[in-house]
Amino acid sequence: MPKKLTGTLILSCVLTLPAFAADNEPRAQKPINRAADTLKVKDDMPVELTGHLIKSLGDEKYLFRDNSGDVEVEIDNALWRDIEVNSNTSVTLRGDINDEWQGIEIEIDEMERLGDKG
Repeated sequence: MPKKLTGTLILSCVLTLPAFAADNEPRAQKPINRAADTLKVKDDMPVELTGHLIKSLGDEKYLFRDNSGDVEVEIDNALWRDIEVNSNTSVTLRGDINDEWQGIEIEIDEMERLGDKG
């Protein structure tokens, strides 16, 4: 009987181990929504910014502005897909923050044109 009980205990421990491991996975993080807040967060934080691309800074870098301030973002040329914007066009940018050795970089993975302000 003790061998059977020991075997049952070991088996139950092995079967419940994946449940404990799954509980330790990182939770989905709420994206940063304000330009000013992007400078105070950790690496790999998601961002979802709505505002305006004010100007091109060259080399896939752009100056983004919302009510909280300005921030530099990196938008790969492939994301433009015939999207035309000017400084009056509202856009939503989605991506994440990369903490590089030369500083914080906001890398955009998705861009949506919302429209022009009247």
